[in-house]
Formats: sequence, structure tokens, C-alpha cells
Amino acid sequence: MSKLPCFEGEAYGRWKPDAPPVEIQVQATEPHGFRGGLFLSNDPASSPSSKQALRDAIVGARLRLAPGERAARSRDIASRLVSLAPWARAGTIGLYSPMGAEVDTSDLAAAAAAAGKRVAFPRLSGGERALSFAICAPGDLVPGDLRTREPPPGAPALPVSDLDLVLVPGVAFDLGCRRLGRGRGHYDATLARLRGGATRIGLAFELQIVPQVPFEPHDVTLDAVVTEARVLFPLPAAGAPGNSSH
Repeated sequence: MSKLPCFEGEAYGRWKPDAPPVEIQVQATEPHGFRGGLFLSNDPASSPSSKQALRDAIVGARLRLAPGERAARSRDIASRLVSLAPWARAGTIGLYSPMGAEVDTSDLAAAAAAAGKRVAFPRLSGGERALSFAICAPGDLVPGDLRTREPPPGAPALPVSDLDLVLVPGVAFDLGCRRLGRGRGHYDATLARLRGGATRIGLAFELQIVPQVPFEPHDVTLDAVVTEARVLFPLPAAGAPGNSSH
């Protein structure tokens, strides 16, 4: 497992161990029957405060996973991902270094290296909202802004247009492959710049899947979300249940 670079509450801005509880419910995400998704009792498409409440609830739940359980679930996610066609055909992969208790990507980095794939990690670039990428081994990452780990200054830059597959972290994901991130908009701006043939896949623990996340016009829908239990695909039509593969 990768060394976690920070206390996740600090990474996401507000969650603290003594924060007041958020009212949540547990729902089986029909028709698939996976129990454990969290959702707020108020309208998920409403105010910024509801977004932050959802972030607080999911981050808290994720932090309560024991390190060994988090490692095992991350391995299951990696195994499921490498069996997918977008992984097999990708020559260049955009990976991330996990913050806090995010899905660990060390097994994916090793699998990519073994398969001869190029791996690039994101970094913040000046005042740009969109992330830039550079080719780098996980062991060469250095501390960056916002308590992230990123490629060192001398790492070879990689144009975003060269990425075949981008693996995306997040706080919460819904049944339609929509994503709630940390609130800074870096990944939404980056995903919007990918070439048309690139694939965008979110990585999440099953407890991060909710029926609906707050979604705005500038937010980018992913091509799939992979958890330890299933692969979710975007909604086939408005209001239809999400597709999934076990």
C-alpha cells in the first residue's frame, strides 16, 4: 500500500474526528442489492452545504475502514479494473497517488509497468485549474500543493491528449457514473480536455456509491466506476437504473 500523505480530513478541508454527525441513511442500491450506500436525507442536488455534508459523511465512513480492509478492497478493485478492455488497450495511463483513505493505486502502477504501459501522474500547474501530467514512477513522487504527491519538476511532461485512460479519485459516485470530488474542480477541468477516444474511470469503495450526487452542467460524467464489488456504467437514459457488471 502507498503511504498515506496526510490526514484525510485536512485533505478534504472540513472533516474532523469530533465533527457533529450527519444524518444519513443506508439503502440497497436496487436492482443490484449492494447494501451500504450512503445518501443524505435532503435533496442531493441542492446547496453547497449539502455537498459538504455528503463529503463529510463519505470521508468519515471511508476513514473507518481498517487499513488491512482498505488494502484488500483496493486489490480487488485493481483486479477488476485490469480485466476491462479499456485497460488492455491503453498504452498510456493517467494514475493518481491516493490522498488519505482513497483507493490505493500501487497495484495498478505495478501492473501497468509489468505490461509495458506508460504511467503519468497529475500535478497542479501554476494558477491553472486543469491538472497537467508527467511520466513518473510512484517512488519518485514528491510532496506538492494541497498535501498531494506529484511528479518532481524534472519529470517529462505528457500532453493530456496522449492519455488513453485516466483513473479518477473522488469522494462519492452515483449509479450514473457522476462524481463528487473535493470541490476544487481540478478533475472536472482536466477530464473536459481529454481527447475523444480517452476513457475516464472512477475508482471507489462500494461505500462511496450513492443513488445520486449533486451534479452541475460543468461536471463530467465518467465512462465507468469500478468498486470492489462491481463495475458501474453510465445511465442508458434519464431516470433509468444504472447498469452494472458484477
